[in-house]
Amino acid sequence: MTQDPHDHFKSRTPEDHIKHVRDKHRVCKGEPHTTFKGFFYHLANNALSTGVFIFFIRTLFFLIPTNRALQVKSLISLGVGWTFYHGCLKARKAWAYMELSHRSMLEEKNEIEENFEQEKIELRILFENQGFKDPLLQEMVEYVCSDSTLLLDTMIREELYIRKEDLPHPLIQGGSRILGGLCGLAIFLPLVLCISYTLAGVFSALMVLVLSFLKAKILENDKISEMVWVLGIFITSASIISSLMKLL
Repeated sequence: MTQDPHDHFKSRTPEDHIKHVRDKHRVCKGEPHTTFKGFFYHLANNALSTGVFIFFIRTLFFLIPTNRALQVKSLISLGVGWTFYHGCLKARKAWAYMELSHRSMLEEKNEIEENFEQEKIELRILFENQGFKDPLLQEMVEYVCSDSTLLLDTMIREELYIRKEDLPHPLIQGGSRILGGLCGLAIFLPLVLCISYTLAGVFSALMVLVLSFLKAKILENDKISEMVWVLGIFITSASIISSLMKLL
């Protein structure tokens, strides 16, 4: 029986398989993402961050009793402001990364034109660090250096770790951050606004578990470990707020 050559790639082409694996690692580190899984991971992550933020505000209102109408206004206003700020910051960060990348690529192009021999030495070191040895190493260096365009592309990838196809779009990055924040507000606000602070804490903790489970599932990480860690961090952080408010 002939084995399907794509079995190892789970019905993906080899190219898509490589892209999927790379994207998973970039997503986990918070780097630019280009897949639907990456989008939903950050959506869940941003919703979780925003939800935890407004629960912390609810904790302050529990410790410092205030009018309920004022609580609602404050939670909505601060939540929207928080979401807008971080969305714009995310877009600005993506723009800064693009600016840095384009400047670095231009500098690399100039270095190749003005200091070709030094760049050739750098390329040899890069390949050598990957485990290649002579005579194959020298053949690879000579082949890449025979084409200035190929040399530039190789140095951009290997020295600068820049992949032009993966550069983030500021509007997409910022927009996904804002959308995630708004989802967090829509999910957590009804829970946080419970009259009972205890119920608000229980419901919020359950939602923290759900979103943590979703994040771990997307990355194919251990779900129980992720849920326990994130819930523990959430409870500890809320306890720190309560303790400091009482002590200071």
